[in-house]
Amino acid sequence: MIRLIACVLTLFAIAFPAWSQSWPTRPIKIIAPFAPGGGVDIAARLVASKLQELLGQPVIVENKPGGGTMIGADIVAKAPPDGYTLLLTSNSLVNSPTLFGRAPFDWRKDFAFVTTILEQPMVLEVNLDLPVRNVSDLVELAKKPGSKLSFGTPGAGSLNHLAGEWLAQLTGAKWEMVHYKGMAQSNPDLINGTIQLQFDQIGAALPLLRSGKLRPLAVTYLQRSKLLPDVPTMAELGFPGFEAVTLFGLIAPARTPPEVIAALSHAMEKVLTDPTVVARFADMGGDARYSTPDGLRDALPAGKQIERPAGFGPARGGCEALFR
Repeated sequence: MIRLIACVLTLFAIAFPAWSQSWPTRPIKIIAPFAPGGGVDIAARLVASKLQELLGQPVIVENKPGGGTMIGADIVAKAPPDGYTLLLTSNSLVNSPTLFGRAPFDWRKDFAFVTTILEQPMVLEVNLDLPVRNVSDLVELAKKPGSKLSFGTPGAGSLNHLAGEWLAQLTGAKWEMVHYKGMAQSNPDLINGTIQLQFDQIGAALPLLRSGKLRPLAVTYLQRSKLLPDVPTMAELGFPGFEAVTLFGLIAPARTPPEVIAALSHAMEKVLTDPTVVARFADMGGDARYSTPDGLRDALPAGKQIERPAGFGPARGGCEALFR
């Protein structure tokens, strides 16, 4: 079964002076390579607040959007492995280097995995003035000669972007990709009609959907979302196996001492089993997911390659972590 996975990884650079016994002794910074206000940012700030309670030191989220998340990831890849500069990112960590054909880091070698955090599906949503009521209507409109639809994304290489490319490839629909620095920037343009459609994480999309400012067409999970029970799945609408799930995770730079990884993993297990965190993630349309370091690494398999979007340079390998 084909699964399009958005692996949203939280990368944390950690190393302790005297290992876990003396860490942390000062504030910890989490780099979030997206603009404030989106699902990744919300998850990062919730995790940061709970880690702060457990570790007894301030945990600060710093947004570094741009470059398909590679700017923020590169900051962490090059940070000292001392446990005080961390990164939360998405599967763009894997996909952006593939799409752009370059990266200032090697995601396989320059980071150490800690744990998964959250799985969250997306919803396909459109501007209210768009004359479509379902995905079939949308595809038909997008295939008409002269149709000029704009598809918003939170950045090139994001799961939202790749899901849109995947749908276009499956159906022959045509739309122009418009890349923003986060969904907080694309949402106003979707509401006012500057762009006409986008995929967004369900939790982040809910306020605009419930207020009637946008129209949902389908969810990218194999089962309907409890938060949007009247919205069909892509599979129900004739796209079997179309599953786009954002996977958040926590990782650290390479050469982080095993003792530090273990200490952070232990803390994150407590965070992800906290009833308030589980409930908040459920409110976001997702599920809290704790795993071992190997579990997170195994969630990023090489998979089926899709046709590369126009405008990108030569590929280096397949579009990894897109499908499983």
